[in-house]
Amino acid sequence: MSGIFGVLNSKRNTHIDKLLTRMGEAMSHRDWYVVETHTDENANVGLGRIGIGILNRTTQPAQNETGNLIVFFCGELYKVQSIRDRLEVEGHVLHTESFEELVLHLYQAKGLAFAQEIEGPFITCIWDTQTSKLFIVNDRFSRYPTFYAHYMGRLVFAPELKGILQDEKFHKRLNLTAFSEYIRFDRMLGEKTFFEGIEYIPGGSILTYDLATDELKIEKFWDYTHIPSEISPHTSFDEVVGEASRLLMQAFERLTADNLRAGVYLTGGLDSRTALGMARKFGSAVSLTYGARNSRDVIYARQLAKKAHSPHHLFEFRDGKWVQENVDFHIELTEGLHTWLHMHGISTLPMARELIDYNLTGFFGDIVIGNRVFDALAPRMTYLTNHTAFLTYLFWIMNQKASWPCIDEAEERLLYTPELVPQMQGRAFESLSAEVSKFSGFEHWRQYEYFTLWNQTGRRTHYSVVFMRSHIETRYPFYDYALFDFMYSLPLDMRYASRLHVAIINHEMPELAMVPRESTDQLITDHRVIRLGHALLQKVKNRINRHLAPIFPQKVSLYADYENWLRTDLRDWAESILLGKRTLERGIFNPDALRALWERHLSARELHTIGKIAPIMTYEMMLRRFYD
Repeated sequence: MSGIFGVLNSKRNTHIDKLLTRMGEAMSHRDWYVVETHTDENANVGLGRIGIGILNRTTQPAQNETGNLIVFFCGELYKVQSIRDRLEVEGHVLHTESFEELVLHLYQAKGLAFAQEIEGPFITCIWDTQTSKLFIVNDRFSRYPTFYAHYMGRLVFAPELKGILQDEKFHKRLNLTAFSEYIRFDRMLGEKTFFEGIEYIPGGSILTYDLATDELKIEKFWDYTHIPSEISPHTSFDEVVGEASRLLMQAFERLTADNLRAGVYLTGGLDSRTALGMARKFGSAVSLTYGARNSRDVIYARQLAKKAHSPHHLFEFRDGKWVQENVDFHIELTEGLHTWLHMHGISTLPMARELIDYNLTGFFGDIVIGNRVFDALAPRMTYLTNHTAFLTYLFWIMNQKASWPCIDEAEERLLYTPELVPQMQGRAFESLSAEVSKFSGFEHWRQYEYFTLWNQTGRRTHYSVVFMRSHIETRYPFYDYALFDFMYSLPLDMRYASRLHVAIINHEMPELAMVPRESTDQLITDHRVIRLGHALLQKVKNRINRHLAPIFPQKVSLYADYENWLRTDLRDWAESILLGKRTLERGIFNPDALRALWERHLSARELHTIGKIAPIMTYEMMLRRFYD
């Protein structure tokens, strides 16, 4: 995972060089990883950055003439030419096109206020020897995850937990609240990690560490209160479609302007087809698809690639053996923060690095434009009459709908050892309530939307990007600041049920609307006769297959059969973890409950039991790798 890392010790009793070296080595997962460091022996400060050799190719750190300012940077900045021009008018001399040098001069000119002037996915740190202060600044959405620990007079930070865990002085204690959330929601909420004392730097933040006083503070320079007010109610839907299309095209043009090789992980959904269609306007993009050959995703991705004239590469899933072959690498990269159930795509990465430099990801398009979080849930969310009803409903969504259905209330009582049950009961609900309170100034539906943006996309989904960044970079067109602000200034009904997203596709790439959507198996074209005719034909084919004979090819709705694989190809592996001696004797889970849960899954009489099992397995794998 690309990012910045470092160690600062106010007590000056740490061998900085050795610890910094161990951190870099622990986070270098392939031969192409690049690690650069800087050590200030007098101050007992060590800083560094790690990357995969695609972005940020200039030598780091950037330093001013006197050497009292040191800057490391990871990521990208957009719309910087006007900033460079202004700095040069003010007398600044920039010797390179690097972002780290730009940040250095912006800090000299503006102080920390520079954070509000720049846009793009990034993480940067500035060491100011004159004030003995370190500043860590990230983008609005924390697209380069960074963790920190402040203990025993020192600050240690890194893009991976294992970087911090290299310090033998750090005492590992499990965070039971994070654990409870993980089991109940398939993710952690807020800034927590599996370990007490290690937290996630939230997006739009400036972390300041004063080495002289050993004081740390985090201040937000952006949050959801900065989103503009709702647009005029007199704005027509067609006008919204036009402006959204313009902003989206502007974002894609910016991201595809260099000579790096673009790629799109293509499915049959709306997000990736939008990414491919937009990318085609500014050049070409390779498309990659993984899954079962007879799945809707694979079938419709192939059709979309053909219509977009995109070189297409299929990585077929013939069985589930690829999971076991890649799971150790996944745990190493994501450290359990992302369950193995969501590691799809990891087996494609070696070939992807040969084909593309970055993934023009469709991540979050279904939320930012399509408002997927409200599909089928919006009516009740807007009708809730009080905060208690809202919390109860939100807990149910997080537990049963946001991912695979997870452990429920009754199962939780049986899951843990008797000693642990009193500590775990109700813990996830209390934490959920505390996290939602951060958005208490908004209406319930807005609270839900912003809470989901941070805890769904900001924490869980980002980890799909984390393991991809071991091989290729990622660019996020749907998180363009201007596009994001516009989308969240719209009334709810304009984005509800992907209405706006479908309209943009028809407006900008109508030929791609002629391929069915994976989730519905229906066309999304605005040509009503064609759409209804296709729907009728689909219905006739389905009835013939069901009642007469299976004449027409059957398309499965899921690209991967994880549930069945866990009963067959992955059974021995699953049992070695879920029912292994180390797990049963750990003192966390009730062995009888684990056996009963496994028997339920093997019976195949219930749907989605895998959503209850995968977090338990992943947590145990995390413990074996990073705790034991």
